[in-house]
Amino acid sequence: MIREAKAEEAGAIVDLFKVILSDMEHPVMEEVSWDELRPALVHAAKSEQFRQSYKNALVKVVDGEVVGFCFGYPGGESEEYASLSRLIESFDLPPFETFMVEETMEGEWYLDSLVTRADYRGRGVGKELMEAAYAKAHAMGLPVVGLNVDHDNPRARKLYEAQGFKKVKEVRLVDHLYDHMQKKV
Repeated sequence: MIREAKAEEAGAIVDLFKVILSDMEHPVMEEVSWDELRPALVHAAKSEQFRQSYKNALVKVVDGEVVGFCFGYPGGESEEYASLSRLIESFDLPPFETFMVEETMEGEWYLDSLVTRADYRGRGVGKELMEAAYAKAHAMGLPVVGLNVDHDNPRARKLYEAQGFKKVKEVRLVDHLYDHMQKKV
């Protein structure tokens, strides 16, 4: 079942989010241990003031466990959310680079993150989450869904292209080139 996330699922969401941070080669993953970083990210995910909030997450649940999730929100709204970097610093951790303005475009519903637990990959969970994201964007009156895909992630690119996404520009995030892709919904 795909549904909106609950605050008590923040830990499961953050544990999956770790996959994305690792794949991005985000510097914070080298600078601090996961045991130090995880509590700050769980705090953000339980809150409503951060982009990485459970309020912005859709989850795929199987037998009561979160096996996949996505974060998404209207693009171009950098002022609406508190800075995750300030939260990270409040936990006495090194700065956490965030990219709201560069990674989204005005007028789109931005699919920030999407990940499936390793033992559920290849079972259509990503596609189900994307379909739910399209429905959420449509319900919010946003006719376009946007996302970024790393040049080094051809599997994800293939999924997005099969869903009808087209490249509209390139962005650089954490020293990686990404294509910003959009789809009309």
